[in-house]
Amino acid sequence: MKPLRGRIAVVTGGASGLGAAAARRLAAEGATVVVADIDEDDARVVTNAIADAGGEAEPSVVDVTHEGEVAAMFEAIVEQHGRVDILVCSAAVETRAALVDTTDAAWRRVLDVNLKGPFLCMKYGLVPMANGAGGSVILLGSVLGTIGAPGYAAYCTSKGALVNLAKHAAIEHAAAGIRVNVVAPSECETGASDPETSKTTVAARAPMGRLGTEAEVVETIMFLASDASSYISGATIPLDGGLAARRT
Repeated sequence: MKPLRGRIAVVTGGASGLGAAAARRLAAEGATVVVADIDEDDARVVTNAIADAGGEAEPSVVDVTHEGEVAAMFEAIVEQHGRVDILVCSAAVETRAALVDTTDAAWRRVLDVNLKGPFLCMKYGLVPMANGAGGSVILLGSVLGTIGAPGYAAYCTSKGALVNLAKHAAIEHAAAGIRVNVVAPSECETGASDPETSKTTVAARAPMGRLGTEAEVVETIMFLASDASSYISGATIPLDGGLAARRT
């Protein structure tokens, strides 16, 4: 049984990291996946891997900070497939700097990718969802959207604002059968620049004493994408081993 057979899923940032992992799993569960990313070569690598595994996927080259590109992507998806059922916004960037050391360019880049990107994707993706049978939006947030962290001024701000953006979208579009939720992991093994150092650091802070895994994040995304979460919307799901519980 493939519970997502016939559904159209769009994954931004789908060419690498957690986005690529989510794209592969959505396809394995039967969805046709649009792997949307600014990196065309890596997006094709992911779509080819999905096809080799028997799934259905196609690449879409898009800069999520450019409104025209986002609008054109969803127009092409609707023209080809007639619908959008699942939207996973995983595209994100990070800069490490204290507030007074953060440059205007770095601030704009982080806020553009991490916040403006999901805003634009929902602006153009929610309409075809509403015109269909509704759907599920999963925004990749962070534990740093609920707690502060010295040295991450722009990143914390972008992920904190994303939580309220999700709540707003969830309220406005609930009547159309659209659910909007945030998955908020702490640093996990996928994407960690120095996994061994991260393991030691996280073990000292998180009650569970370990990094999260790619599989744990993907399982949560799949739960929110599925009908099993049909009455969950406007929520932020922490995947942090209890870290935020200790600090809030």
